[in-house]
Amino acid sequence: MNTTEKITIYYFSATGNSLKAASDIASLYTQSELVKISRKATPQHPDSTSVGFVFPVYMGGVPDIVIDFLKGFPFRKDTYYFSIATYYTYKGSAISVVNKILNDKGFALSYGNYIPTVGNCLKEYEVPASKRPSILKKADAITTDIANEIKAKIEKQPSPYCRLSDKIHKGLFNIFFKDTHKKFTLENNCTGCGMCSKVCPVDNISITDKKPVWGVNCESCHACVHWCPGNAINLGKSKGRLQYNNPDIKAGSLF
Repeated sequence: MNTTEKITIYYFSATGNSLKAASDIASLYTQSELVKISRKATPQHPDSTSVGFVFPVYMGGVPDIVIDFLKGFPFRKDTYYFSIATYYTYKGSAISVVNKILNDKGFALSYGNYIPTVGNCLKEYEVPASKRPSILKKADAITTDIANEIKAKIEKQPSPYCRLSDKIHKGLFNIFFKDTHKKFTLENNCTGCGMCSKVCPVDNISITDKKPVWGVNCESCHACVHWCPGNAINLGKSKGRLQYNNPDIKAGSLF
C-alpha cells in the first residue's frame, strides 16, 4: 500500500544493486524521488520528510563519493534520515560511518540497515551464476522488510562508531584499490562503443581513437567492467570471470 508522504532517496550504484534497493523502497510511496549521487552539483535538501542514502559497501566502508556527498549535504531538523548499504560477504561498519558524519553536523540517522546481495568485485572474486538467483531472492525479501520499516518510520540506530575500525577499512581499500585507473586492460574485441563511459558514475572515462581512457578520478566501482557488452575490459584478476549486473536494472537507468 502506497503512502502519500514524499520520500527522496539518494543512491550510488554501479551494477544496479543499490539502485534496485532504492527503487523498491521508493515504490511504497505515491510521491518519491530517486537522485543519483554525483560530484557535479551541490547537494540541496528536498521537500521530503523522509530522506535516504543507499550505496554499496567498499571493503567494509563507505565509497568516497558518498562520504563527500554526505559531508556537503544540508541536513535539517524534523526529517527522518535513513541509510541502507548493500554488500556481499562483509558489511563492516559502513552505516556507523554515515551516522558519524551526521553526528558531526549535529544530526543522527533514524534508521540504518544492510542488504546482503551479489557482489561485483571481479578484481578479487566471482560469484558463481548458480548462486546468484537465491542470493537475489533473499535480498529482495530483506529489502521488502526494510522498506516496510522505513515506511513505518521505525527507529533503528547503527552500532557505535569505531575510529580504529574505520581506519582499518580505509587502509584495506587503499591497499587493494589504490590507482585503480592505471590497472585496466583491454581485450582486442573492444569496439569503442562507449558503454563504459556512459555508465561511469563520475564521468571518468573518455573515448579516444575508439578506445576508453581512464582519468584519475576512478571510484573503483567496476561498472565499466560489468556493463561492457563484449566483456573486453579487465581489472586485476577479472579476465575470464562472469560479469554481473542486477537483472532488474538496465544500463540506461545508470546514465
